[in-house]
Amino acid sequence: MNYIHKMLNDLDLQQLRMFLVLARTRSFTLTGRQLFRTQSAVSHAIRKLEQTVGAALFHRTHRSLTLTEEGECLFSACERVFGAIESAAEEIAGRKGSSIGRLRVGATVEFGCTILMRHMRAFMEAHPEIEMSFEMHHELISHLMDDRLDIIIDCREHPCPALRRIPLFREKYVVVCSTDYLHRHDPTTVERLEACTILSMDHALLWWNNFFLTLPEDRRPTFRRVIQINHVRGNITAAREGIGVALVPLYCVLNDIQSGDLMVLFPELELLEDRFVMYQKESRSGLLRNRLFTRYLMQIHPSEFGA
Repeated sequence: MNYIHKMLNDLDLQQLRMFLVLARTRSFTLTGRQLFRTQSAVSHAIRKLEQTVGAALFHRTHRSLTLTEEGECLFSACERVFGAIESAAEEIAGRKGSSIGRLRVGATVEFGCTILMRHMRAFMEAHPEIEMSFEMHHELISHLMDDRLDIIIDCREHPCPALRRIPLFREKYVVVCSTDYLHRHDPTTVERLEACTILSMDHALLWWNNFFLTLPEDRRPTFRRVIQINHVRGNITAAREGIGVALVPLYCVLNDIQSGDLMVLFPELELLEDRFVMYQKESRSGLLRNRLFTRYLMQIHPSEFGA
């Protein structure tokens, strides 16, 4: 019996599953937790798998765990194979009228709370066969790559060939303040912002780059009074209460602008925009629950973003 036939006869599905999860998490502890196994059981399974394959699958140090070339090769194959198995399980469950699995969706906090949740009831009523869970934070990509999430909606760029990237909408920004603040400080020109209190997600003002980069270098103001508020909604509330001037996504303040609680400053400026993008692993994008959610989300109309 040659090497290939012997390896195929000896391969163990559970060991391959543990290897797949470990390759994603790079942690024996997290792998054991996800698969309800002890850390020693995971370690033993990986050693047995390496014996079967006849090659080391990981480079091990005290602080890191990385795939060898042989490990990368097996990992790529496992992603395809287990993806196909999961897709078949979905189809079988669907024919029986059972749940086709849980879809774990991640989104940035403000998009998730303001836009995504507004649309989820209709999707879940149309697809009761899909169990749903949601995470809303700003460190989404690592959770997608180690399979703690199935789909993420993010406005950061993640150039990875293993990911399917589906552009959704442009994220427009506006500079706003309350009517009271406008009357007290008159921030009607870019230059007058230097005397204003600036609300920002960070003290370094990276949050304001979409504003600064719109202006020629010689027109960029120097902000002297900055209050850091590390949440978009906090910036909006502070601006509405007359604390200062904020840069915020337009879709978050459409109602405030319409009601007159917030005023848009410098409407003539076309601020740089970000783009919401849906990311999912190529190896999982063919799953029915992923495809149904993708199709549904792409129906959200850009008008909800102020476009």
